Amino acid sequence: MADSKENLAKSFNMMENSIDKMWDMWMAGLGSISWAQEQMENMTRKQLDQNKTAREEMIKLVEDMATQTRKNQEQFQKMVEEAVIDTYDQINVANHKMMQDLTRRVDELSKKVDNR
Repeated sequence: MADSKENLAKSFNMMENSIDKMWDMWMAGLGSISWAQEQMENMTRKQLDQNKTAREEMIKLVEDMATQTRKNQEQFQKMVEEAVIDTYDQINVANHKMMQDLTRRVDELSKKVDNR
């Protein structure tokens, strides 16, 4: 009977050790899951921060592009206005010269007709 009690005590002792080891493994598993969750949260935060930074940089880039486009449009408009004004001035000079030449020729022809 003493052997049975010893065997039973050893069995209970082994079961207790097994349960303790299982509990330790369970705690280690939970710790690993907790660590993995923290890592995922950290990676998610970093990704969100990177997305926010990228979005802010894109907004700045679009604003800069809009400003540059506006400046380019104003410069182009000014260049077109200057080209039109220069062309108009050249046409006026040419017309004025043509009118002077025409008036001179009419005067010359009138003098020739008067002299006959």
